[in-house]
Amino acid sequence: MPDKGLSRRFADGLTMLVVTGLSLFVLLYVGFSEAERTYEQIHIEKVTSKGRLVKNSIERFLREELPLQQYAGFATLAAPIVESEEIDAIAVYDHLGRRLFFAVDKSNPKLPDPSPAIKRLQEAIEVEVGDTHYQVILPLRTRFETVGSVVVMSPRGMVTEHVRESFAKLPLVAGGGTVVFVLLVVLFAPLLRNSRIPWLEMGYAGTFIAMAALVVFTLASLYYDGMQGKVRASAFTLSQRLNDIIEFKLELRDFSGVDNTFREYRRLNSEISEAALIVDKRIVVSTNEKRVGTGWSPDPRNFEYTVDLSHGTEGRHTSLAVTVPSYVVYERVARSVKNFAAMFIASAFLAGLFFQVAAALQRLGSSLSRSGFQVREAAAGDALLVIVRPIFFLAVFLDSLTYSFLPKFMQDVATTSGISVGFASLPFTAYYLFFALSLIPAGSYADRFGPRPVIIVGLLLAGASVLGLVLPLGIGGMTALRAVSGIGQGMLFIGVQNFILAVTPPEKKTQGAAIIVFGFQGGMISGMALGSLMVNFLHPHGIFALASAVGCASALYTIWLIPNLAQTNEIAGGIGPHLARLRDDLGKVLTSGEFLKTILCIGVPAKAILTGTITFALPLLLGQEGYRQEDIGQIIMLYGLGVVAASGYVSRLVDRTRDTERILFWGAVLSGVGLVLIGLIASSLEGSLSTVCVIAGVIIVGLAHGFINAPVVTHVSHSKLAERIGVNPVATTYRFLERIGHVAGPFLISQLFLICGQTPHVIAGIGVATVLLGCLFVVRDISGQPRAVRAEPAE
Repeated sequence: MPDKGLSRRFADGLTMLVVTGLSLFVLLYVGFSEAERTYEQIHIEKVTSKGRLVKNSIERFLREELPLQQYAGFATLAAPIVESEEIDAIAVYDHLGRRLFFAVDKSNPKLPDPSPAIKRLQEAIEVEVGDTHYQVILPLRTRFETVGSVVVMSPRGMVTEHVRESFAKLPLVAGGGTVVFVLLVVLFAPLLRNSRIPWLEMGYAGTFIAMAALVVFTLASLYYDGMQGKVRASAFTLSQRLNDIIEFKLELRDFSGVDNTFREYRRLNSEISEAALIVDKRIVVSTNEKRVGTGWSPDPRNFEYTVDLSHGTEGRHTSLAVTVPSYVVYERVARSVKNFAAMFIASAFLAGLFFQVAAALQRLGSSLSRSGFQVREAAAGDALLVIVRPIFFLAVFLDSLTYSFLPKFMQDVATTSGISVGFASLPFTAYYLFFALSLIPAGSYADRFGPRPVIIVGLLLAGASVLGLVLPLGIGGMTALRAVSGIGQGMLFIGVQNFILAVTPPEKKTQGAAIIVFGFQGGMISGMALGSLMVNFLHPHGIFALASAVGCASALYTIWLIPNLAQTNEIAGGIGPHLARLRDDLGKVLTSGEFLKTILCIGVPAKAILTGTITFALPLLLGQEGYRQEDIGQIIMLYGLGVVAASGYVSRLVDRTRDTERILFWGAVLSGVGLVLIGLIASSLEGSLSTVCVIAGVIIVGLAHGFINAPVVTHVSHSKLAERIGVNPVATTYRFLERIGHVAGPFLISQLFLICGQTPHVIAGIGVATVLLGCLFVVRDISGQPRAVRAEPAE
């Protein structure tokens, strides 16, 4: 017995070691990747600002209609810049790619070959990220044409090294936290199992949150140092241009253009509030002309960096001061930490999910016999419910990884194929159409042979079809791949649903159905958050490969842990009886005005808004308005959070009021209001106010769909039609018909974009139509008391 207890503790500890260690190090990896990406942006901005100083000096010369090769003073201008550790070399090329001027650091570093971009110059600044260096290409223009470029080369190793130094101790902290948590689990396992307080879950959550707090603190410190370093570097570059005047004790009034130099510096560094040259504590030159001649006094509201130009010489004291409002630095840090906050939410969903699985495996080990899974045992059934959670979650997750960029990706494919961008909706329509068409065959097969093979094939199809998106196919090939993906996701949905029904005892049907709710919303939230950020450094093809790997890993998980239940659900007759039953049910429900009004005014519009507006149109519109990829994903993620937040409250509200009709009406109205707010993206509102309206609109639509998803099924299940022909036929037929909204959403939006233009006003118009449909839904003869109903879980 002691040996058995010891081995049980060891198994518990090993399980917690794997789950806790994996989740903490995933969190750490996500934080490191986000830090490297954001710090890289700050570094490139710093390098670009130095390159602009050279570019502007040369362009003043070119605007005098003088040839580029005759420019004098390049060495003097570039020397102090290449002396800084951020820059290895600066070169000037003509429009044919011939090098005219060159300055390199004294250490003579090994430099890469010039970027091909110097021969195909654009008006915008280009950044090429190579294996060893960043190359920032700044075009040089006369008044009429582009005649060459300035290329600034900066070593990549600086960014990675600095981020690694900041994160150097965190792996040790993560490992130490994991070991401490596991030891506590092993030492106090008997007490934890017998306690009503969820100490195990609380301890895990505390460990995860503490690690997340350390990562956030590290990110904030890193970004803050990066922003300060950017200001210091730009101030140093400006001081070098003034150095000769001060060193030779020349009078500033003898030099023309010093004021212009300061104004130009301010224009190129928009985050700077003031740059001033101070002589004996009095301002002699400033970007704020009103301050010239006054005394210099530090402002506690600003971050200030001062460069001493006197070099310790006697006489007057001269310095250069550059100030940046503190809120600018804090806003940049907060914006970057915001990205990690989204990653934290996604990681928390994943970590919490697999922690539940680990705990379930422990319970399963103690309740199953050596012969294998005994589904009829209550404890084993509870554990199997938790074990199946990750399958549907990861299936939705792998698809949601692509949502933030897939509409734009398909538009690019359509353009490359030489057809209208309106055909970009075809892959989305095919996905939802084949999802719906696969449900009945998949259900028939699952009834006859069990859900396990349906789940495995569905996962393999979903993963393989996403991986196929990396191929150089036209819009036809992409549509076929998305159709296969829809079949895979439909099979997964049916397989997981059948498995849940098979292992869930009657008194826990709600708990079983909640797995579908959590899987869809949680997978969508996590996928959107992670995909929208990782696409910045993995690019679309990398995300497709990652999603495929998730599908394969989920299939292996299913093979390893999910039992075959074919012997419990075998039904003869194949697909024929299912189709016949569906045909009969359709004939019955389509004669009911009440049912038709519900499906056409509430059900179909809600699904069409999800697929057509939230996941198809909104990423296109936000990208069109200049929103970054991670912002797009995080905004759409708020929809899922809104649904999750509203669903529990609404279910209790329906239980209490027993009035689904009013809940559905307000769901439709709120959905329309949210869409109208989203339609204000391109209005005359200021940028920040427009963003607030979009965020509020997406959240309201999510909350509104929380008002609809569960109560609408309850509404039709307790209708007079259901009393006449049965609850199950009505609910099943409703679930099938609402897929019309899934299929029609992207197609209708794309056609409206073609007719009216790709404008947010289309979304606002859909919002108004949604409100009108909600009003039409409640236009009826009032008859008696509201039906007694009970809320059911949303899909």
